Amino acid sequence: MSEYRWNGCHLLLALLLLGYTGAETELRGLLPELCVFAENKCPNPRISFWLYTNHTRDQPVEIDPLDPQAELFEPSLPLKILIHGFIGSRDLTPNLEVRDVLLQTQPVHVLSVEYGSLVRFPCYFPWAVTNAPIVSECLAQLVGNLLTAGIYKREDIHLIGFSLGAQVAGMVANHVDERLARITGLDPAGPGFMMQASLRQKLDPSDADFVDIIHTDPFFFSMLPPMGHADFYPNLDQLNQRGCSYVSSWRFYNCNHYRAAVYYGESITTSKGFWAQHCGGWLDFFSQRCNQYSNMPNTQMGYFVSENAIGSYFLTTHEVSPFAKGPLVDVEMDVAELHSLQRA
Repeated sequence: MSEYRWNGCHLLLALLLLGYTGAETELRGLLPELCVFAENKCPNPRISFWLYTNHTRDQPVEIDPLDPQAELFEPSLPLKILIHGFIGSRDLTPNLEVRDVLLQTQPVHVLSVEYGSLVRFPCYFPWAVTNAPIVSECLAQLVGNLLTAGIYKREDIHLIGFSLGAQVAGMVANHVDERLARITGLDPAGPGFMMQASLRQKLDPSDADFVDIIHTDPFFFSMLPPMGHADFYPNLDQLNQRGCSYVSSWRFYNCNHYRAAVYYGESITTSKGFWAQHCGGWLDFFSQRCNQYSNMPNTQMGYFVSENAIGSYFLTTHEVSPFAKGPLVDVEMDVAELHSLQRA
């Protein structure tokens, strides 16, 4: 390892240690162009909102959170709000996997939140975690003004957040006058939130009428306990998403974490569906006691999840795209055929 890389590692370690000891005075200004704390105000120059419609897909319009113009949202269609995570942007996950698919196949508008300068690598803790509540407050300001202006009803707004963005989505509920209708959490971030005692500081079922969660990396970047009304655990028996590796092109890459957005994007267009089995919880699943819940209906994971779904659901996927396996009876038949071939 070169001296430069060695010193860089020591600097990063020192910054993280300072962060964990709460010495924010030493941190502020130390790396002003890399690790920053957001000003506690809305609107915020580091947080912006971009509207994508079928007419503006290649030239999105920046929305003024204080004065959103109704004509920009014509024709009147439901609004999907995409919120990226750490080291993200409005063109990266979940926008990359979900935005174009939504616009091409669903009668919706898409609003992408941009706050990339507040979540740069390696500035996760305390910077990005500390900035998340401010991002949520500024997004709530825009949502509130959309409702007040009569541009939207609350039932037509759906927040979809990935990783840190999922936690941002949950905290929006702290700042809106009308209860949110639906929040989807794509592998919500765990570090910095896992031990957070206050539900106001993380995503939970009280944040919307319906909260659905996809857990794809519950042992590393996300968390295992349920966080919504309906929690989905693909490939939990593998402790890894099928076909995933932590190394890509000789570099570390958490494929498991990003699979949540990949599955969600595919769920919008798949004809098979990500059908999942109801089970009491992850402990029942690992204890192989899911047969006790065989009288409970199966449901689809993803965009078309039934809002009557409640509890924890488990499923497997293919190793490569398309990942969806379809109804569970088809999966069981595939397994039976495989065993039959192996015996032949």
